[in-house]
Amino acid sequence: MNLTFSPMKKIIDYQKYCVVIPAYNPGKTISKLIQAIRAVDRYIQIIVVDDGSTDDSISSIPAEQSVLIHSYVTNMGKGAAIKTGVRCARERGFRYGLFLDADMQHDPARILEFIKRREVNRTDLVLGIRSFFKTGMPFHRILSNSITSFLISLRVGQRIHDSQCGYRLVDLNNAAFEQCHDQGFQFESEFLIKSIYTGANYCEVVVPTIYHQSGFSSISNLLDTFRFIRMFLTSFKWF
Repeated sequence: MNLTFSPMKKIIDYQKYCVVIPAYNPGKTISKLIQAIRAVDRYIQIIVVDDGSTDDSISSIPAEQSVLIHSYVTNMGKGAAIKTGVRCARERGFRYGLFLDADMQHDPARILEFIKRREVNRTDLVLGIRSFFKTGMPFHRILSNSITSFLISLRVGQRIHDSQCGYRLVDLNNAAFEQCHDQGFQFESEFLIKSIYTGANYCEVVVPTIYHQSGFSSISNLLDTFRFIRMFLTSFKWF
C-alpha cells in the first residue's frame, strides 16, 4: 500500500512524489537535512545528486534513511545535478519532484504544504517565497534577488515573488527540462522563464529561510550576476 496519512492529515501518494536534493560539498548539513525530512515524513523517497563532492559528506548519510544517491566524479554544476535528479526520479516512475538545497536554508517542515498546494490547485509548479528581511540575509543579496525576480516577472508577464528560491515542487514531465541548457546556477531562472512563458501554471508558498551568513556558499555574487544578465538577454532569442 503506497498511501498513508501525513501529520497534516493529507494523503501522500508515495508513487507520485519524491524529494530531490542537489548537493556539492554540503558538509554535515546533508545528514541533518535528511533527518529533518524523515522527521516530517518517514516514507517519501529522497534522491540525492552528489555533484562531485570532495568532502566525503555524502558517505555520512545513514543507510537506514533509504536515500537514493547518484554521484558524479567531477563537479558538473547545479543545473546538471537538477536534470540528473529529474531523470532518476522519472526512471523510478515519479511524477512530481520537490527540490531542496542541501545547505539547510529550506525548512523541511514545509514539504507537506507544497504537496497540499499542488493537490488543491493542480498547478505545474509550486514556488517557495522567502521572507528576506527575517533571515539576516545581507542587503546586497536581498537587492540582487529582488531585481532578478522583477526582471523575470517582466519577461514572463506574471508576478514571480522569489525567482531565486530553490525550494520548489515541479512536474517532472515539464518539457522545459529538456529545453534548458545552463549547467550552473542560472538553470533555475532559465527553467522558470521557459516553463511559465510556454504556459505552465504555478502557485506560491511562503517559506521560512535560515540564512547562514558565515556558512559555505559556492556562488560568486559578481560572476553569478553577470551570468544572470547574459541568460536574461539571451532569453529574448528563445521566444
